Amino acid sequence: MLFKKRKILKKTCKLLMKVVYSNNRFFMSNIMRIKLIFLSELGSLIPINYNHFLTSAVYNYLAKTDKEYSSNLHNLNSYKFFTFSWLQISKKKIEGNFIKILSNKILWFISSPSKDFINTFANGIIKVGYLRVGSVCFELQQIEVLPEIEIKPEMKFVCLSPIVVTTKKYHNGKLEKYYYKPEDDKKEIVEKIKNNLVKKYKSFYFRDIEDNLEIIFDENYLPKSKVLVHYIKDNLDIKIPAIMCPFTVKGNKELIKFGYDCGFGELNSAGFGCVGVGGYG
Repeated sequence: MLFKKRKILKKTCKLLMKVVYSNNRFFMSNIMRIKLIFLSELGSLIPINYNHFLTSAVYNYLAKTDKEYSSNLHNLNSYKFFTFSWLQISKKKIEGNFIKILSNKILWFISSPSKDFINTFANGIIKVGYLRVGSVCFELQQIEVLPEIEIKPEMKFVCLSPIVVTTKKYHNGKLEKYYYKPEDDKKEIVEKIKNNLVKKYKSFYFRDIEDNLEIIFDENYLPKSKVLVHYIKDNLDIKIPAIMCPFTVKGNKELIKFGYDCGFGELNSAGFGCVGVGGYG
């Protein structure tokens, strides 16, 4: 279900599948994921390390709809229950510290188990109408409300943004945060991802859930799945090792669905752990 940009959005008041337009706002029922399509000029240059621009954009869009909601979520010192993909650019070239865009469209996926978040975000980006990454602005062409996927007891996912998994380890006599890498113990990595997912689920729904979950990374892809993300926060360059690898997950369908909506691993609200099925989304 597609709806075009602001001309139609502000003038049309009708029921479109699961989207209702009323009182200058859209209300989406049971929608957990949206795909944004932006127009791009060929040859545009954006920084390789752009994740912080996307995070900033998310809170800006939320604030355009509800400043208090955006502020409370930003200041929340706990799980925020949303994730987003890297920018999906079909043709590009790396030039130094920049990505040269060679396609005329860019895709961006936003996902959350919270209907309030999706509604607030969607209405905000409709008002803004563009995405700024560095010095480049991409015009919003359309929003696609993605249908619910059928979750089965065994699912194959691809990473739309890398998965972050951490623990505490002693280094030079001090207990420090350690970021797991693909060559580390896979059982430890899987156990950390599972425990994190269960904690997020319990925190969101306020109920327990069976944690029977098995995660199997693609062994052929795993050796080349290490990525190092430079996340800029408060003018600090935070280096975050992460894993960008397809994987199969088996077990509790409800828990699998929550991972698909909310993200696998840690730092989901900073744009990590977003997954898709097969191709995009």
